[in-house]
Parts: sequence; structure tokens; C-alpha cells
Amino acid sequence: MVIVAPTDGEIGSYNSELNADFVIWNRQAKLGVVFDSSTCFRLPTQALRSPDVFWIKQDRWDGLTPDQKAKFPPITPDFVLELMSPSNDFSDVQAKMRD
Repeated sequence: MVIVAPTDGEIGSYNSELNADFVIWNRQAKLGVVFDSSTCFRLPTQALRSPDVFWIKQDRWDGLTPDQKAKFPPITPDFVLELMSPSNDFSDVQAKMRD
């Protein structure tokens, strides 16, 4: 079990702004689905990840079953954005990105 502390006010605001930018872009482009940091996905290695913002192409998302979408989707995102906070360890973030 990994306990993750809530973000502070500044980081929470940055995360919200970043997510809003991607949602607005995606609404205009209509190319996929945007997720926020409260969504977790499962990598082929079975590792669970929930980056600050991630995006999946629409056809790949549509290829999942309703059951897969309702749980931790077993899919590697097409785009991931992780906003580092002062409490993040750079080497830990790099290792997660390599996954």
C-alpha cells in the first residue's frame, strides 16, 4: 500500500488548470478521452498508475469492454502528464515514466 498525501493549494491549482486545458483541447479535437489524477489505469506489467493528466485515443478506448472501462482500464495511455510537486523524488517519477 502506498499512501499519497493530498496536494497543496498551488499544486492542486496547477493540476486543475492543466486538466482543463486538455479537456478543452479534446472537446475541440474530439480525438480521445481525457482523465484526471483520480483515475487509475493498469499497465501490461499489472502496475497501477494515476498521473495528473492522461489521454487515450478514442478508438483504443472504444476497444475496451464496458467492464474494463468500469474498473482500472487495462490500457497504456497515449499521452501522460505528471506535474512534479516539491515533495516528489525525481528518480521515482522517472522510474514510473519508464513503466
